[in-house]
This record gives sequence, structure tokens and C-alpha cells, in this order.
Amino acid sequence: MSRTKSFSTTIQNERGMISAEFIFAIVIAAGLCIVFFALNFTLSMAEVAQYIAFSASRAHAAGHIDQEKQEQMAKDKYLSLINNRELKPLFNKPDGGWFVLSPQIDVRGGGESGRTFDSDYRYTEERVPQVGVRFDFTAKLLSLKVAFLGPTNEDDAGFTAKVTAFLIREPTQKECYELQIKRRYEAVLNLDQRFKEMARDTAGYVPSEDNGC
Repeated sequence: MSRTKSFSTTIQNERGMISAEFIFAIVIAAGLCIVFFALNFTLSMAEVAQYIAFSASRAHAAGHIDQEKQEQMAKDKYLSLINNRELKPLFNKPDGGWFVLSPQIDVRGGGESGRTFDSDYRYTEERVPQVGVRFDFTAKLLSLKVAFLGPTNEDDAGFTAKVTAFLIREPTQKECYELQIKRRYEAVLNLDQRFKEMARDTAGYVPSEDNGC
């Protein structure tokens, strides 16, 4: 009878339970704090990546000699930003880091190249084409293993998203001349035969515009 009573008393003893619950709650709270910190920091770095995309797209949108020069300006701007002394440790550390950006940027300006993002995003015909830049943003910081909660990502590759910046590209000097100035000049000459004779007899006459396109 005494043995049964002693065993029952041991089972009903709840001393120390509050300590176990406290430790469990602290671990869960710390894990959630780590997850929220990683999420907030990732969203902040995503905004920085969006700024990089906008800067590269703005460099691409500015007028230049031809379309190849415009695309090269975007690539040069992108590389200069990701290799910046302050930004490079955040995104492209040599030994890997929390965040990674694509080593190359995808530039599509439509026009003569015919390359756009129309097939990748919702697009309405007869509207301005989807042109600009795009690259991958990988957040390895979100690949966590939280106690009692488990991993946030089953592989270690990190979460990847597309960062885009679409801006209407200004026409190049080549496009201005070939698609507008030259065609308009030819249309004027075709109005009257005398215009062709005047243009032929006028040495050094060159069709031009006072305001580009």
C-alpha cells in the first residue's frame, strides 16, 4: 500500500514543469524572431536589388547611337553596381553570401532586335511592348533550420525570384534616321520631280531634324 501511494505521489508532482514550458517558449520565440529578422532583412535587400534593376533599365532607356550601345550601357551599369564596394559584400561575395544576384542581366529592348518580355508577362496587343531588364535575386538567408519548427527550405539553394524594371526605350539615332527622317525625306522628294532635281543639284544637302526624332 505504501509503495502504491509513493508512486502516485511521484506522478502527481508537477515541480519543474514551469521551467520546461519556459525553455520551450523561449526557444520557439527565438526561432520566430530569427525567421522575422531574416524575412525583414530579405525584403530590405530586395528593395536594393529593385533599385539596381531600375538604374540599369534607366541606362538602357536613354537614347544612343544604336540599340547595341543601349544594351551595353545597361549591362555596364548593372556590373558597376553589383561590384560596388558597399554592395558587393551584400550580394556577390566571392565565397558566397546571404544574397546572390545573377552575374549577367537580361536586356530586351524590342525594336530591331525583336526581343521583349511580352511572352513572359500579361500583355495587351497594340500597347507599348514590355521592354527593360531582368535578373535573378536569390535569398539564401531564408534557408533556415529553426528548432522545433524544422527547415524553411528543403534544399540549400535558397529562394529565387525575378527582379524586373520595364521602362519605355528612347529611339536611337539609327532608328530616328532609318524609320523617320529618311522615310519623311523620301516622301517629300516623291511629291514632285522638281524636288528630286533640286536635291540632286544641291551639293552637300543632307536631310536633318532640329530636335532628333
